[in-house]
This record gives sequence, structure tokens and C-alpha cells, in this order.
Amino acid sequence: MVDVRGLASNALNGDKLALSKLLTYIEVNPEVIKDIADLVWPKEHRAHIIGVTGSAGVGKSTLISVLADELSLDDHLVAVIAVDPSSPVTGGAFLGDRVRMVGIKRSDKVFIRSMSTGSEEALPLKALLSIEVMDALGYEYIILETPGIGQFNVCIANIADTVILVLIPGAGDEIQALKAGIMEVGDIYVINKADRPNADITFNQVIFALGDVSRDGWIPKVLKVSALQRLGIKELVNAVNEHKNYLISSNKIKVKEMLRRSLELELIIKYKVMNMLKEVLNSNHLVKTVYESCVRGSLDPITATDKIFELMFKSTTKISK
Repeated sequence: MVDVRGLASNALNGDKLALSKLLTYIEVNPEVIKDIADLVWPKEHRAHIIGVTGSAGVGKSTLISVLADELSLDDHLVAVIAVDPSSPVTGGAFLGDRVRMVGIKRSDKVFIRSMSTGSEEALPLKALLSIEVMDALGYEYIILETPGIGQFNVCIANIADTVILVLIPGAGDEIQALKAGIMEVGDIYVINKADRPNADITFNQVIFALGDVSRDGWIPKVLKVSALQRLGIKELVNAVNEHKNYLISSNKIKVKEMLRRSLELELIIKYKVMNMLKEVLNSNHLVKTVYESCVRGSLDPITATDKIFELMFKSTTKISK
């Protein structure tokens, strides 16, 4: 049996190998975190969570590495959670963020974790639980890299305190999405690879697309950055801290924390219900019969769901009236 509390204790004392093992066990089975719930949740939320999102190829990993490095140079503890798509062969994080995130000078101050999951639905929960652990361990900034697609990006605004949306010169589709209101999650918009041609054009397009939008008093920043050249990184750090101070002074940071806790609770409930369903499908003949009747088309999904919930919870719980 895994000594989760022992790993947590060692991680609290600065053992990064113990932290890696602890996060692996949580990723494989999120329910193990209940063994250290008293070490994680009573602690006051201290870390500032930075979500970095954007399409593949915009240079998120390089940007994150220099951002983490810049933050750590001021003696801050920085954690990076890099969420990769799952490898169809190994189910693992095949993009190798530890390899891609080079140039970090204060490696003693930066912890990098590559996370992969077998399903997209599990990504937000596992990322949230990892964030909770790292927050409890005293990391001051937690940078979360999203895969840039799918449901995770819908959740990012409820996970991160500050959302950085990364674009590159010539990002026409992204600009159109921004105009349509699809990409309005950003608190800071970064034009990465700004040493390329057309960077100024894209910069102006983003400013025009945003217009005079103000989100509860915060006007989104638009910055030109070259992560490879390390240009504009100090300005990005300043923008992150400016947004952090805005959230604190306006008390919006409490709203962010409540949104995160609400999402966390919802995801944990869904996770447990799905596990319960899998268990009863394997062990309860009546539930399995209802399930198979629906699959064969002899029972509609709503009625089948009602019947399954009745059998699961032995109650008259309904999802429809």
C-alpha cells in the first residue's frame, strides 16, 4: 500500500522526488488525495495560478520556461504543470516538456511536472488536485500549460487567476475567433515570436479586436514577446503581477478561489459518480440490463438514466420531470 502521507511529509520538507511520486499517484487515482486532505485544504490559498493557453505551435512551452525562470530569479518558488495530449502508444506525456523547457537558471526554485491522462474529461480534475498540493507546499506561482484545444480550455478561466493567451504573427483564425468572442478568456494577450514579420500587424489586430473591453475593471494587456530572444519577458512578469495586485485589491481573488472550488467539487462528484456507475455496471445485474436495453434501442436514454440512478442510489432521483 502506498504511504501517501509519508510522501506528502517528505514533499513538505522539499523532497522533489517525493512530490513527483505523490503527483503520479494522484494522477492515476485522484481519490488518494483524501489521505492528505487535512494537509491540503485547511491551508490558506497563497499561490497565484497562471494559465497559459493557445494553439499548438505558438511556443507556449518556451514562453513558460522563460517566464518561470524570470519569476524564480526573484527567489519565488515556481511550479509548472504542462498538460500534454496522451500518447496513443504509451498513454504518456510524449511531448517531453522537461526537455523542451530549457534555460531555467534557478532549477532549485522551479518544479516542472508533465501531466498526461487517458481521457480529456480527467484533465481539469487532476490538474486542480496537483495545484492544490503544490499550493500547500508553498509554491508562490503555479503555471498551468493547457493543450490548447478541447474542454480544458473552457475550464481554464475557472482554474487560473490570470489567463495568458498566446498568439503568433499571422494568427488569422485566432483573431477571427477573438472578434467572435470565442477567445475572451485572456487577461493578458501575448504575441509570441514577435521578432517575426507581421508581429506589429497582429499586435494591432488584437488591440482592435478587444476594443475598449473591460472585465470588472481590468483592461486586458496586449504584449509583444520573443521567448527565444527573451524579449518582453520582464514586461510580461510585470503584467502578471499587475493583474495579481488588481485581483487582490478588488477582492476578485476570492471570487476566483470560489469559482475554482466550485469547479473542483463538481469534478470530484462527477468522478465519483462515474466510478460508481462503472462498479454497478459490473456488479448489478438490473443496472446492466437497463444499460443494455438502452444501447439496443428498446429504452430511451432519459428513462434509462432515471432507472439506473434509482437502482444506484435506491431513491427516486430524477434528471427529468
